[in-house]
Amino acid sequence: MKFPEIPENEAERLKSLYMMDLLDKKDDERLDRLTHLAKTAFNVPIGLISLLDRDRQWLASCSGSVGVRETSRNTSFCAHAILAQGIFIVKDASVDERFHDHPFVAGEPHIRFYAGCPVRLPDGSIAGTICIIDDKPRDFTPENINSLLDIGAIVEDEFYIISMAMTDPLTDLPNKRGFYKLGEKRFSWLTDNRRSFSLVYLDVENITAINEFFGHTEGDATLKKFATTLSRCLKKNDVAARIEGGKFVVLLGHDEDQDVDTFLFSLQSKIDDLNEKSMKQFRLHYAYGIVEYDPDRYSNLLEMMNNSEHVMYLERKKSAMRPTQPKPSREKS
Repeated sequence: MKFPEIPENEAERLKSLYMMDLLDKKDDERLDRLTHLAKTAFNVPIGLISLLDRDRQWLASCSGSVGVRETSRNTSFCAHAILAQGIFIVKDASVDERFHDHPFVAGEPHIRFYAGCPVRLPDGSIAGTICIIDDKPRDFTPENINSLLDIGAIVEDEFYIISMAMTDPLTDLPNKRGFYKLGEKRFSWLTDNRRSFSLVYLDVENITAINEFFGHTEGDATLKKFATTLSRCLKKNDVAARIEGGKFVVLLGHDEDQDVDTFLFSLQSKIDDLNEKSMKQFRLHYAYGIVEYDPDRYSNLLEMMNNSEHVMYLERKKSAMRPTQPKPSREKS
């Protein structure tokens, strides 16, 4: 059996897949319709939509008897298919030198025929495939290829709809819904592994004035620049989002390379640089509040989120009464 190779852009591909939050989800009715359509259209016993994680294959939708929802990536036909240009076809796996001794060929489900169409996420990264499987060898005509490509395009349309429901269209960051969906998953991982982390709530304070005096086009451009700068300060697994207006939030894990102070210093340095180089008649400035995770106080992300906004606004109110600008508030765990 030949193990599949790893795509050159694997790190970026996985990041895009994780941001979509498609893994470990079951019974998506829209995807199930498509695997049922593929199974029926090609008269095969199995139709699948598979997603390729780092070390495993997750079956996002199954039509037909499979018996599992995930398998090792090394034993996945689809891991070969995502490397192909176009449809990946195996007419008879029992005589194919790559698969003849494969456990799914020698044993259940006794794969003989396989055809997989790579499917992409909205940013162009390949998530996995829609594929069909038969326990009998068969040919695959040009008309069959075009039909599977059409179904693959519909799968990609569904991915786009899912993405748009969780994405802020102005900044391309997750929106509020996307943040809670992705953030809760990250929150659970951090708490289960007893990692320290913080939630940082940020507000571009002068966005209302920019919109009023310079126009909403200028205001939108300012928010895009802030979002881009914010993204450049994040580590791989941090989750940032635009909640509404000029309000942003970051779920920030602490490690040896970066804690909340390092993150804030990096952000302020980049914003200072942006302001220095700007030819605008205004400077971008923001306020923030920080809540560090305390297991005795916070049982979920929403509780931390509500308190981070409260901390920021308390500090803003206090700072207005002081002759000099203090450091923004920070709640200690």
